[in-house]
Amino acid sequence: MAINFIGLNTAVSGMNSNQKSLEVTGHNISNLSTLGFTRQQAVLQTAHTRYIANSWVEMGASVQEIRQIRNTFLDNIYRREVNALGYWEARMSGVKDLEAILGEPILDGLQNALNEFWNAWQELAKQPDSLTVRALVRQRGEALVYHVNHMGSQINKLQDDINNEIIKRIDEVNQITTKIAELNVMIASAEVAGNKANDYYDQRNVLVDQLSRLVSAEVREHPDGQMDVIVGGYYLVSKAQQTNIVPSQNAALSHYVIPKVEGLDVQINVGEGAIKGLMEARGMVSGAKGSYDNGTPNTTADITIAVDVSNLTPGYLENLQNNIESYLYEIKTRGLDYNLRLVAYNGSGVVFNENYGTDETAFIDALGETNEEFLFKIIEHETAFIDALGGLTGTGVPGQGFEALVTALSGANPFREDANRYVFVFTDQGIAATKEQAKKYLDLLKENNIKVSVATDPSVYETGDPEAPGWNAITKGTGGVLYDITTDAADYPALLSRIGIDTGIDVNKVIATVDETLDIVSSVKKMLNAIVNIVAREVNRLQLSGKNLRGEDGGVFFEPIEPSLPMEMGNIRVALAMKDLNNIAASATDANGDNRIALTIANLRNENLMESYTQVLSIDDYYQYIILRVGNMGRDAEQIAANQQTLVYAADNDRQSIMGVSLDEEMSNMIKFKYAYNAATKTISVINEMLDTLINRTGLTGR
Repeated sequence: MAINFIGLNTAVSGMNSNQKSLEVTGHNISNLSTLGFTRQQAVLQTAHTRYIANSWVEMGASVQEIRQIRNTFLDNIYRREVNALGYWEARMSGVKDLEAILGEPILDGLQNALNEFWNAWQELAKQPDSLTVRALVRQRGEALVYHVNHMGSQINKLQDDINNEIIKRIDEVNQITTKIAELNVMIASAEVAGNKANDYYDQRNVLVDQLSRLVSAEVREHPDGQMDVIVGGYYLVSKAQQTNIVPSQNAALSHYVIPKVEGLDVQINVGEGAIKGLMEARGMVSGAKGSYDNGTPNTTADITIAVDVSNLTPGYLENLQNNIESYLYEIKTRGLDYNLRLVAYNGSGVVFNENYGTDETAFIDALGETNEEFLFKIIEHETAFIDALGGLTGTGVPGQGFEALVTALSGANPFREDANRYVFVFTDQGIAATKEQAKKYLDLLKENNIKVSVATDPSVYETGDPEAPGWNAITKGTGGVLYDITTDAADYPALLSRIGIDTGIDVNKVIATVDETLDIVSSVKKMLNAIVNIVAREVNRLQLSGKNLRGEDGGVFFEPIEPSLPMEMGNIRVALAMKDLNNIAASATDANGDNRIALTIANLRNENLMESYTQVLSIDDYYQYIILRVGNMGRDAEQIAANQQTLVYAADNDRQSIMGVSLDEEMSNMIKFKYAYNAATKTISVINEMLDTLINRTGLTGR
């Protein structure tokens, strides 16, 4: 009798198990098109057998769990690929927007504006006295500055738009991590109650997929079903706890942002992903106005004239004093933002050190006293000067004078921050240092980014005293130049002019040299500003060296709108003085028909003005290099993004082949579970008939 009832229970368990399996199948079919849904499966197991009436009796089947069919390894592959896709799509978008702004090759691009400007000067060279052609020169100059200013405003707006997009994406990360933390709570509650929170798991996995497109995220699951999310080594989600990342200013006075962990003043490394791609597209730079890393040309030149007054060759100091204005003329006409410092040293150390800024008159006056007579005056009036000059004691030792100079230049605040730093040493002596001492000097100078050039006797270029290095150890190591100080007095103006020209050339090298980085808009902005600034300063230099139509000295043709900043896109205009066409300098002299200045300016297009530390190019070639660089960046980003999209599709197909719902498979399962369910019900009917016969009909025979 008991066996019969056990059979009934066994059949009921089969009916219930297959009914649950049919429900799971229906749930799968209903969510066929649901984003992120993972197909589920009712896992059946044999019920525990029981020992009844001296035998083991099978008890049917039960549903062990409703499990998800998902492969974590394939999830990780998909998220890695979608992370790279987000990065390259962001870069591709930035390059395409930049290409639209540059508008090359078309007739109204920067190249055309430059060509028209050079052509106007060519026409003026043919008719240097013509007011009509002078009006054309001014008009073409105004067209050029309008174009570069408009292009600059568009590039600035592009950077601002990308920056705003970064802020939105950071907010999106916070929204996602907040939802993940909330789902962690819901999942933990369900698991504790003995329920399987599969649909919550699906929602959370979709959020992790979305997060992976934005940042490189590491996920760790706990046994209770909760998940931690780690980005850049910081826990953004730890079970129910969530931490925001915040868009924070990347520099003082900057509105550009970088992601930081809330409550910590530290940038978080987001790895790859859309946010990193956007940051590189904008540029990993400061957005502060006038910041050099975001494209403003660094025309600064902090110049130190260091004079060795220990053992003077007759006439060399006087030649320097009498011709220093040749040097000052060159750095002034080249439009450098210069700062002058005068240092005198001897074997006892530094005896004079004064900063004059742009006060060249005071500088020249001081230079006139920096000689032996000046030193004797210090010794005679030691009480008056010893505190200001640090005192003169002893006779010094070999190398001590230059060592003191290096120490003074490496001390606190001898230069402006981020300025191009130049030291020009005038000496008739060797370096008077051992190789070890020279290396120490060199390390200090390089640490402070100081370029040292030396005007000295050629006999000490390569070697000094026996076993001592020559000055080339210092100049070569810091990027400086050696000059011959033994030249005749008549050649000193040319020597000082050459030093001034080299100063200007090196500043231009700094401006024109743009390192190969992953930054997109900011690096192109630097190169475009290099063209604008160098062209403007070269035209101004030639104008200042010429004569206008009245026979007067020429003035600048271009000027900054905001004088405190260098000329660049958005900060340049044709000088207001050029409204008077007579002020345009076309002649080198006041002779009628002299066209040398106009012709020289027209030929600037072919001059190798864009000399960087890696290449020497003309203006046109440098601009074509910019266009080529942008084109290559765009092509690379587009190709890699397309390839990455293919990898994402492949990775998603791989995981969908496991986690996705197959309608054919589900229909097959439905038929299988339906027949099993029907069979279980028939078993119940049969057992019911057996029990009915046993209970209701037994003993009726013979009545």
